[in-house]
Amino acid sequence: MDGAAADDGAVFESAVFLSHFNGLPDPRQRGKVTYPLAEVLLLALLAVLAGADSFVEIARFGDKNGLM
Repeated sequence: MDGAAADDGAVFESAVFLSHFNGLPDPRQRGKVTYPLAEVLLLALLAVLAGADSFVEIARFGDKNGLM
Protein backbone atom coordinates (compact mmCIF):
# COMPACT_ATOMS: atom_id res chain seq x y z
CA MET A 1 0.00 0.00 0.00
CA ASP A 2 1.45 3.36 -0.95
CA GLY A 3 1.55 6.39 1.36
CA ALA A 4 -1.48 8.10 -0.19
CA ALA A 5 -3.62 4.97 0.16
CA ALA A 6 -2.50 4.54 3.77
CA ASP A 7 -3.38 8.18 4.50
CA ASP A 8 -6.83 7.70 2.95
CA GLY A 9 -7.39 4.62 5.11
CA ALA A 10 -6.33 6.47 8.24
CA VAL A 11 -8.69 9.35 7.45
CA PHE A 12 -11.55 6.91 6.88
CA GLU A 13 -10.87 5.08 10.15
CA SER A 14 -10.70 8.40 12.01
CA ALA A 15 -14.04 9.43 10.54
CA VAL A 16 -15.58 6.10 11.56
CA PHE A 17 -14.22 6.49 15.09
CA LEU A 18 -15.52 10.06 15.38
CA SER A 19 -18.97 9.07 14.09
CA HIS A 20 -19.46 6.81 17.13
CA PHE A 21 -19.51 9.89 19.35
CA ASN A 22 -22.02 12.00 17.37
CA GLY A 23 -24.79 11.48 19.95
CA LEU A 24 -22.56 11.90 23.00
CA PRO A 25 -23.54 15.00 24.96
CA ASP A 26 -20.76 17.47 25.71
CA PRO A 27 -21.31 18.86 29.23
CA ARG A 28 -18.55 21.48 28.91
CA GLN A 29 -19.42 25.19 28.87
CA ARG A 30 -19.51 26.30 25.23
CA GLY A 31 -17.49 29.46 25.79
CA LYS A 32 -14.64 27.50 27.33
CA VAL A 33 -14.34 24.78 24.68
CA THR A 34 -11.22 24.98 22.53
CA TYR A 35 -11.40 21.54 20.91
CA PRO A 36 -14.49 19.51 19.99
CA LEU A 37 -15.08 16.55 22.30
CA ALA A 38 -14.75 13.98 19.51
CA GLU A 39 -11.31 15.32 18.60
CA VAL A 40 -10.19 15.17 22.24
CA LEU A 41 -11.31 11.54 22.38
CA LEU A 42 -9.49 10.75 19.12
CA LEU A 43 -6.32 12.38 20.43
CA ALA A 44 -6.56 10.37 23.64
CA LEU A 45 -7.03 7.12 21.69
CA LEU A 46 -4.10 7.78 19.38
CA ALA A 47 -1.82 8.80 22.24
CA VAL A 48 -2.68 5.75 24.32
CA LEU A 49 -2.09 3.49 21.31
CA ALA A 50 1.30 5.19 20.96
CA GLY A 51 2.12 4.42 24.60
CA ALA A 52 0.93 7.44 26.59
CA ASP A 53 0.18 6.58 30.22
CA SER A 54 -1.05 9.92 31.58
CA PHE A 55 -2.83 13.12 30.60
CA VAL A 56 0.54 14.88 30.47
CA GLU A 57 1.84 12.32 27.98
CA ILE A 58 -1.35 12.65 25.92
CA ALA A 59 -0.82 16.42 25.77
CA ARG A 60 2.83 15.96 24.80
CA PHE A 61 1.78 13.53 22.07
CA GLY A 62 -0.68 16.10 20.72
CA ASP A 63 1.91 18.87 20.78
CA LYS A 64 4.63 16.73 19.21
CA ASN A 65 2.38 15.56 16.38
CA GLY A 66 0.75 18.92 15.64
CA LEU A 67 -2.64 17.82 16.92
CA MET A 68 -3.07 20.61 19.46
